[in-house]
Parts: sequence; C-alpha cells; structure tokens
Amino acid sequence: MKKERKNLTKRYHIIFDAIGCDKKRISDEQFVFKLLMEIPKMIGMKILAGPNLIRDYNPDNLGITGIEIISFSHISIHTFSSTREAFVDIFSCKPFDQEKVRRYLYKELKVSPKNVETLTVKYPWER
Repeated sequence: MKKERKNLTKRYHIIFDAIGCDKKRISDEQFVFKLLMEIPKMIGMKILAGPNLIRDYNPDNLGITGIEIISFSHISIHTFSSTREAFVDIFSCKPFDQEKVRRYLYKELKVSPKNVETLTVKYPWER
C-alpha cells in the first residue's frame, strides 16, 4: 500500500456548513453569484464553467444552489432561506488558504463561527 500512496496526488477539500446566516443575503441570487465569482480569485484559481445558479421555489426547500468548475476542481453552495442555512464545498487538487476562505464566508454570510461546522477532509493516503 505504501508504494501506491506515493503516487497519489494530495487533495484539498473543505466543507463549511452554517446555520443562522443572513436570510436576505442567502436568498439573493446576485449575492450567491458574487460569492462564486470571488472565491476562485481569492484562492488563485480560474473559473472554467459557471457559475450556474438554480433557485428552488418548493415551499419546503426554498433556496439557491450554485456550482462552478474551477481550474483545479469545483465550488458548490446550497442555501436554505427558511432555516437560514448555507453549505459550501470547495474541492481542489491545488493548495489554497482554507482559513482565508473561512474568514471570508463568516463575514459575507454574517454568521458566527459558533454556528458553523467546518471540516477539512483528510484522505486515507494522507494519514
């Protein structure tokens, strides 16, 4: 197994799940679009496709989903207006400043770190 691990590329993956976000912001397509435009610049990556946004008008699931393909992978955002939740996923084959992204999301979503669960994914070959 060690020989196989040596050839595997390091991956960089963070998950940012927040409750208590600013309802007006996470309900605004322009705001979600802006996040998807700014994050790649912040982490030094280029947008290859998107951002694509879809609004869900189902009363049980009001919100916006946005996704884009970046030069080293993807960024996705799912917002839920009624519960004031936002879920952001950034996956990359290139290193990026994860703490900078977290600080940016706290500020832009107007959410307290105590209302956020973040996860930096560790892959088996990185242990």
